[in-house]
Amino acid sequence: MPENLTPDWSSEFEHYKKLSREVVTNEDIINFFNQHQKAFYLDSFASSWSKMMEAYEVKESLSSDQLNKLEEMQWQEMPDSLKLFAYDFCIKKGFCFTGTSS
Repeated sequence: MPENLTPDWSSEFEHYKKLSREVVTNEDIINFFNQHQKAFYLDSFASSWSKMMEAYEVKESLSSDQLNKLEEMQWQEMPDSLKLFAYDFCIKKGFCFTGTSS
C-alpha cells in the first residue's frame, strides 16, 4: 500500500483530542459520543471499548442479557449514562487521549 494511503493514527488521535477539548457539559459529552463513534475505538491495542463495557457492567450491576442488549443497540440509542461513562473511560482517561481535559 502506498505510504500516503496508510492510516495515520496519530493525526486521528490529535483530531479527536482537539474536538474533546471543546467538551464541557454532559450535553457536550453526549453529542461527542453520538457524532464521533470512531474516537471510542481508536485505542484498539488497549481494548478500551471492551474494558469500558466490562467496567460499566459492574458499575450498573447488569446481567449478561442486559449487557448483550446494550451492545446490540444502535450507537445513538445507547443510554446517556453509558455515553457519559464511555467518554470518561475511553476519552478522558484513555491512554491515547491522556491530556484531553483538565
